[in-house]
Amino acid sequence: MLTGSAFRVSVPAETRQFHLLYGEIKTYVKTADSGAKRIHAFCANCGTPVYACANVENPPSYSLRVGCLKQRAELPPRKRIWCKSALEWAQDVSNIPAIEYQ
Repeated sequence: MLTGSAFRVSVPAETRQFHLLYGEIKTYVKTADSGAKRIHAFCANCGTPVYACANVENPPSYSLRVGCLKQRAELPPRKRIWCKSALEWAQDVSNIPAIEYQ
């Protein structure tokens, strides 16, 4: 639901590596099925997801949402998580016809 798609692409970053360059963020706390609480941050203007982190005062790391990063082309996937809930049809889309733009 968060992305409106079958995928959510994130990259981990230590706190010292992450700097919000501009804009304002809003946050909400999401409680997982396990009971763990995480802060989810998004652009206050357009709603774009920016990051998630532990619900503590000084989180040790952030899970940055790749869609809002300028460097996203330099961040190819290294692993997949939450595979238990993955959609079967989304595992290999390389044979589906592609359109360069619309």
